[in-house]
Amino acid sequence: MLVCCVGDVMLDVVVDAHAGLVADDDTPAGIVLAAGGQAANVAAWVSALGGRARVFGPRSREGAGRLVAEHLAAAGVELHGPETSHPGVVMSLVTQGTRSLASDPGSLDWLSGISPGDWLDGADWVFVSGYALLRCPEPELLVEVAAAARAEGARVAVDLSSASMIRGYGAARFRRLWQSLEPAAIFANDEEWAATNAEDEEPAAGAWDPVGSGGTSVLVLKHGSGGASFVIDGVEDRHRASPGPVVDATGSGDALTAGYLLGGVEPAMAAAARCVAQVGAQPRVADRDPGKAP
Repeated sequence: MLVCCVGDVMLDVVVDAHAGLVADDDTPAGIVLAAGGQAANVAAWVSALGGRARVFGPRSREGAGRLVAEHLAAAGVELHGPETSHPGVVMSLVTQGTRSLASDPGSLDWLSGISPGDWLDGADWVFVSGYALLRCPEPELLVEVAAAARAEGARVAVDLSSASMIRGYGAARFRRLWQSLEPAAIFANDEEWAATNAEDEEPAAGAWDPVGSGGTSVLVLKHGSGGASFVIDGVEDRHRASPGPVVDATGSGDALTAGYLLGGVEPAMAAAARCVAQVGAQPRVADRDPGKAP
């Protein structure tokens, strides 16, 4: 199965100071540099779980961008998209079971280069990161990509990505935008789903309800340590988080997304459990097992 992802590709700096920070002094820590960004994370997990993956996102031949490209290539992910001068960076600080994130999205000029193309050839799923939707100066470009993918028989999935960005964008405006992708699967955490459904204006008459009664889409609600719910035609199927160690929750929602796109509910929950048992948002390249697709 081939999953094509469109969205951010960043350098992920993971600082694991498990004993906590030491003020005004050195703090022992494990530091890992890897590829990151929601679209890249989903693609890396798809590849690790036995699928094929491509990403359309920003590329750079220099510095951090080159490191990211090499990491994704080693993970079996094809990287497509325009070159950019300033790659994004996200820093994840893991301390005593909690995490803090600091993000620099980098140059966003690549968003104007989004278009259908051979990177979509043979796709079974096209995953659209909400970060790209929320930042794109011409979001109709992503609508065109989704339409082209559906015309070739692919299904479209979207992650709503950021509650704070949704509130800044406008709930109703963003709701109309992601619904125009006509997604077969929608991924969101509880705060993101609440943000996109805030009634900042009245719904339009006859507005499409993709997950209500008679809807055709699956809504996947991510509850963090509370597991996940899979809402089909308005009926909720809730699953507890799989038992096991929890080291770092970074990227677990993206792992869940990859598992669901490849095989449904059980692979989704297993992939999330695998992610939280390690440090970092992407699987270690040494753990990639292309022979075990769900």
